[in-house]
Parts: sequence; C-alpha cells; structure tokens
Amino acid sequence: MHIKYPFHHIKRQRGDTIVEVLISITVISMVLGGAYVTTNKSLISTRSAQERGNAIKLVESQIEQLKGVIATNPNAIFVSAPSPFCVYASGGSLNVVASSNVNCTVNTAGAATTTEPKFSLSITRSGNDFTIKNSWKDLSGNVTDQIQMAYRIYQ
Repeated sequence: MHIKYPFHHIKRQRGDTIVEVLISITVISMVLGGAYVTTNKSLISTRSAQERGNAIKLVESQIEQLKGVIATNPNAIFVSAPSPFCVYASGGSLNVVASSNVNCTVNTAGAATTTEPKFSLSITRSGNDFTIKNSWKDLSGNVTDQIQMAYRIYQ
C-alpha cells in the first residue's frame, strides 16, 4: 500500500519577518523612552517644589523667632545683633548669632547641619525693616535657589 501525501493541501505558515519585529521593538522603545522622560521631569518638579516649600517654612520660622526675640529682648536685635544674623532656639531660649554660625545652616527640619540638603538662613536689618533670606543648592547642585521675605516692626 502506497500512501500519498497531499502536499498541495498543506497551508503555508507565515510568521513575522525580522523587519516587522524590529519596527515593533522600535515603537515600544520610543513609547517607553517618552514615559521615562515624562516621569523623570515630573519627579524633578515635585522635588523642587518640596524644597521650595521647605525653604518658605524655614523663612516663616525665622520671622516667628525674630518676633519672639523682639518681644522678649529688643536690645538683642537693635543693639547687639551682628549683620547678617539668624535666630535659633536652644535650651528653651532664642539666640541671635551671626549668619556664618553653623546654626544658620539648617536641614529641612530646621536643625543645624553640614550635609545636603542644607539651607543657609540670614537676616539683615535696615532700621525697622528686616529681610530674611534662605538660599540652597538645587537638585543638580549647580544652581543656588533662594527665597526672600521682608518683615517690618512698627513701634
């Protein structure tokens, strides 16, 4: 008995060509690359906004501490304060020190630090007007950002 194979009835299988696979990989790579760039920019913007928010809180804290010093001992500001200076709390009291003091370089919690991220606080006085400045290195470490607020004492 002789078996005949009907070759003319076998369907030709057709797969993806190498060109189609390469095009698919390229399209997927471009989509993933775009998603990565967008996510990275979003992360940088969020961290930058957090740093700016922390800097504003630290300046507002300096204003409140300045108010406290003026209320309890105005001579500390109007007679003996160095220029520029900052105010920091220690042992339940507020202290006025030159802005070159380590206590004027603080972290996000307001504690003295020498490690990044660090914020440099300074207050300058002109009559009854005070300018409170906070400067820090941005995420890249190449640019110095700063926040500045003013406070006036009415006597």
